[in-house]
Amino acid sequence: MANKLGFSSLAFYQLDLAKALNWGENYEFEVFEIVAENKHAIDEETLPNIKDLLSCYKFDYTVHAPFSDINISSLNKSIRKESIRQVKYAIYAVNEIGGKLLTFHPGRHSAATSKSRDDTKKILFESLKEISDYNKDFGVNIALENMPDTFITTMRVSQEVLEVLENENVSGIKHTMDVGHLETNNVDIEEYIHNLKDYLIHIHLHDNFGEFDNHLPIGEGNINFSLIFRALEDIQYKGRIILEMTRRADVLKSRDYLIERKYL
Repeated sequence: MANKLGFSSLAFYQLDLAKALNWGENYEFEVFEIVAENKHAIDEETLPNIKDLLSCYKFDYTVHAPFSDINISSLNKSIRKESIRQVKYAIYAVNEIGGKLLTFHPGRHSAATSKSRDDTKKILFESLKEISDYNKDFGVNIALENMPDTFITTMRVSQEVLEVLENENVSGIKHTMDVGHLETNNVDIEEYIHNLKDYLIHIHLHDNFGEFDNHLPIGEGNINFSLIFRALEDIQYKGRIILEMTRRADVLKSRDYLIERKYL
């Protein structure tokens, strides 16, 4: 498999972006995914300096749009409007830094819509149409991520994801598959990969025991990665793979695991 392997700035969440870039360069990673929050936030104030900083390195850059307190499926119009604005700005920022892709979340049920999933779905489709229409001026690869199993999350299994991506009113949106999120939903990962093969362009890898999305190093949970990489081989996946752990040591341990088993 000719996939490019990268790591997420999640492992450097409390540190400056430059430290993450230097570390990734020292350990010869090809791809760097910026989680655009906290000290790595990309906004009107920080973008010029971040753009200059990133130009000093040779990574392929991807960006994870802000997700804390962001809900593009919110019943609250003001919250939804600001959430959409932040996703739009992330699209603009990816284009400005010469990035390859933007991952973003589908939002979640609000308290008033948790008993009516159709309401959330309708709002989500409206938000995605606005986002996809905005992206027509930029042509950024935008990829919606599947969510872990909680009572407020949406887009957890392949049928939910496909219903969104195949909607004729929403164009150009692809898929980021988070395998840790899938494990919490107890889905058939091989089937999921085959179902989403026409949309899958980005992958987040980490491990867990199926009960909590705790971003363990690969090989320290229950996820069967041999099944995942067999399915990816079947569909001839050639996209990027991001190691999404919260500790640097776990990123390196996970890369070693993949290399030793010849998954890359």
